[in-house]
Amino acid sequence: MPKVSVIIPNYNHGDHLRRRLDTVLHQTFTDFEVIILDDFSADDSPSIIEAYSNHPSVKHIVFNDVNSGNPFRQWKKGIELAVGEWVWIAESDDFADNRFLEILLAASESNHNAGLIYCDSFVVSNNAIEQETFSVLKNRRFKTKRWSENHSNGGLNEIEDYLLLGGTINNTSAVIFKRDLLNKVNPFDINLRYIGDKYAFVKILSQSDIVYVKETLNYFSDPFNTKHIDLYIFYFYEQFIVFDWVWKNVTNINRDKFYKAFYENTRNSLFREWNKTKLNLYMKLFAINRPLLLKSIQNNFRMAVGLNKNNS
Repeated sequence: MPKVSVIIPNYNHGDHLRRRLDTVLHQTFTDFEVIILDDFSADDSPSIIEAYSNHPSVKHIVFNDVNSGNPFRQWKKGIELAVGEWVWIAESDDFADNRFLEILLAASESNHNAGLIYCDSFVVSNNAIEQETFSVLKNRRFKTKRWSENHSNGGLNEIEDYLLLGGTINNTSAVIFKRDLLNKVNPFDINLRYIGDKYAFVKILSQSDIVYVKETLNYFSDPFNTKHIDLYIFYFYEQFIVFDWVWKNVTNINRDKFYKAFYENTRNSLFREWNKTKLNLYMKLFAINRPLLLKSIQNNFRMAVGLNKNNS
């Protein structure tokens, strides 16, 4: 059994794929298997992947006959093929320091209850590495030095204080997961398209601790890409689904912190343009969790009244 299963899901990232594969295969920690999944790419990805098919660490290559339409389905497929103690979902447009696995696995010794370990990430915009890493951005936002040091935290505390409020685990490529925990919590049981990673992180941390490594070992490509900016209603919908799961399953969560994060992530939607799609999504949420949706609506009205008073 390998120590780590590395899952590389790819769709049309032929221009990044060689760099991603090479920075996985050249890791200083070598006890791993690689699972490559291609979601019916239309670029040169298949030929690039085939060139690595004889590498001894590449255990599975799966080419889809049709596009799945959802990256998290690919993640789930990879986990079903994995046999390692740990799982690294190395997204195909990102890349990593060659010491990524060595350092994160060493950090696992600091907390044997941790099911999720992650590191700091560089921001890569248009193939240029930005000066500010995610630790700088998060320290500024939360007015802390927390992400400048290694640390460990209980999963519930991490959910309450950081993850729900700010999505502070910025990139799945920066994470390794305990495979048995992934199988236990089934983190991809709902068909989310945009923030299925946050849903997965929350479910995992409801059952485990978290460890953070301050070294910047991951390179996150174009994290602030605004190509989905017009799809805000779907992000609202999926944020609601995450909070609904917490509402129903994490019964010991601090409710004041829960609502603070919930209101922050569901504000403004009510007063943006309405159409048939948005109405249908609101109706779905009304059926899923009526009390929680009403709280979101009430908070939006309170905000609107407060803004009007401040402007008068």
